[in-house]
Amino acid sequence: MQIEVSGSSELTIRGNIKSIEDSTRIKEAIVALKKGEAGIQLKVPESFSMTSTVIGFLMKLVNVDRVRIALAVGDQRLYQLMEELSLVETFNVSLLHGQR
Repeated sequence: MQIEVSGSSELTIRGNIKSIEDSTRIKEAIVALKKGEAGIQLKVPESFSMTSTVIGFLMKLVNVDRVRIALAVGDQRLYQLMEELSLVETFNVSLLHGQR
């Protein structure tokens, strides 16, 4: 998994999000990025899943820290997971154009 800062308030996470190490790296990257930001855009073009640790951290950001999240996913399976967890509105989830 690779994390790229792709804008002043945007991260692109490439590859599958699957390990505790991935979760830790994502959390650290978001914490570094969110200083002074009211909203964060996350692009996840390839991963078909997301660890519960990352989902829980994003929930804390939205519900406790009042940070707006915009999550753009490239894999329909990850979008469906967000739907099943009723998180599409919470995380403002959208599908990236031209993705599977």
